[in-house]
Amino acid sequence: MKIITEPKQITGTYPRTLLSSLQLQRLGAIALSSTIFLVDLASSFHVAIAVLYVAVILISVNIFPKKGVILVSLFCIGLTLIAFVSQHGLDFYDDSFARLLVSLSAIGITTLLALKNKAFSDELQEQVRLLAQTHDAIIVRDMNHIISTWSAGAEALYGWSREQAIGQDFRALLAPQITTSWDEVMTSLLETGHWEGEVIEHCRDGACVTVVSRCSLSRGENDEPIAILATHNDISARKQAIDALKRSEAFLAGAQWLSRTGSIGLKIPSGEMYWSDEARRIFEFDIDEQPMLTSVLSRTHPDDLHLVKDAIKHAYQKESRINAEYRLLMADGRVKHLQMLAQLMEDGPDDFEYIGALMDVTDAKTSEEALHRSQAELAHVTRVATLGELAASIAHEVNQPLAAVTTNGTAGLRWLNRDVPDIGEVRGAIERMVSETNRASEVIRRIRAMSRKAQPQNVTLNFIEIIDESIALVERELKRNKIVLDLSHLNEAAEVDGDRVQLQQVIINLLMNAMQAMINAKTKNRTLRLSLKNSAMGEVLVAITDNGPGITSDQMSKLFEAFYTTKAEGMGMGLSICKSIIEAHGGRIWATSDQGEGATFYLSLPVTQKEQV
Repeated sequence: MKIITEPKQITGTYPRTLLSSLQLQRLGAIALSSTIFLVDLASSFHVAIAVLYVAVILISVNIFPKKGVILVSLFCIGLTLIAFVSQHGLDFYDDSFARLLVSLSAIGITTLLALKNKAFSDELQEQVRLLAQTHDAIIVRDMNHIISTWSAGAEALYGWSREQAIGQDFRALLAPQITTSWDEVMTSLLETGHWEGEVIEHCRDGACVTVVSRCSLSRGENDEPIAILATHNDISARKQAIDALKRSEAFLAGAQWLSRTGSIGLKIPSGEMYWSDEARRIFEFDIDEQPMLTSVLSRTHPDDLHLVKDAIKHAYQKESRINAEYRLLMADGRVKHLQMLAQLMEDGPDDFEYIGALMDVTDAKTSEEALHRSQAELAHVTRVATLGELAASIAHEVNQPLAAVTTNGTAGLRWLNRDVPDIGEVRGAIERMVSETNRASEVIRRIRAMSRKAQPQNVTLNFIEIIDESIALVERELKRNKIVLDLSHLNEAAEVDGDRVQLQQVIINLLMNAMQAMINAKTKNRTLRLSLKNSAMGEVLVAITDNGPGITSDQMSKLFEAFYTTKAEGMGMGLSICKSIIEAHGGRIWATSDQGEGATFYLSLPVTQKEQV
């Protein structure tokens, strides 16, 4: 450690005893050099008295820096030369000149050796100073484990001061716990000269710390082991963090297994991938198989390859979020449904990474398909039940054209049986018969469509036609119950994407509910109004309004619940099915009512893409 020579650079943080010691040493060096000079100057002894300046140089090493030592050496050389010249002049052939050379050589050699030793000592002291400032605990103990060195780091870590720790048995003081035995530790030290491992030790306050202990064996002159130098690094916080991370990883792995959701990562442009254990399980990769994009494509269902390739293309285009649903085709023919969501994470100007979640939704898809089948079955049953309610009206609708056919056929025969057949009248009768036959056929077609059990067809439909065809099936009921149908607000064209039969079922159900509400309440001047308009939100809005008794607030909250009905013989499924159908078409259905003033049912459906453009 460097020693500052200028008094003004020594601050008040140094103890006064240190300042006095330095001053005394400097005064002593000056006094010694002066004494040697005077003796050398006045003495008549034929000896190299100047050699004693070596003592001054050795003293200066401890109180001056390198430059100071050199100056002291030059000063001593100068005094030696002055004393020689004063006594002997410039006589270089006297034996005194030889003594001069001996003295100067001794001073020079001593100076060089002193400076070399000082450099080594300063370096060593600097290392000791730095070592003392480290947070690691440095402990030296003899072969009986008695502590001989206890650093400031050890004081801070364990709580015992240096005075309290030195002389104590290391094992008794810290009560170290290791995963192996002390015999094995000592064997390793004696054979290899070092040992390293994790140790749990006790502090003065009773707390436990986990440290990494690195021990080195020190040997004496006869290669006998004399001490053990150990550095202890506190890893308690790191250990806790690692344990917490392991618990989190275990919880995450368990949660992924339960939810069938795996973690994935994709680095761009290298294509390197990361997969969690659950992601591997979903794809059924071997534990030693490194997943690549080619592996993903090989597992993808052929019909969904374009979806995965599009997602990869979007990833290379640095889209912020990627969402894809596709299927896997396993080696044994099983099909898995997957949903993948990935988020872009920047990792430099050229490299970036996607992290995301991969979910196996096969069970959900299977349940959803089963639900759709059940809903379709129930909708079919409801349509058949509705047709049953309309049986009388349907019979009337069919009988009317059949009766007209019979009448026109009888009239045609009469025109033919005349002496002079009236071919014009016969032709007119036959044309009316064809028209009535087509009318009956159209009624049968509508009935068959409503009763048919078929998969929904998503096509572009004119919603006005949906309403007209629905009204045709209930028109007889309207007339029989003296209900006025107001269609004055159906003057806007609208196209939607959906299934014709299902949407007709919704309209018919709402019309029948409105009629029954007015009939059961014995409402006078019964009026049923249908309106249709295109909203600014790109939707078709249909409203069906009656002037019946209305709906109470209690009924309104349960209106669309399954099996809830206010009818004595109702199933309570009509409105629930209507809600399912409309929501499956991407729309909404709701109702409003002022009790005693009727009710209005609304349904909205998105218009076709062609309408939105």
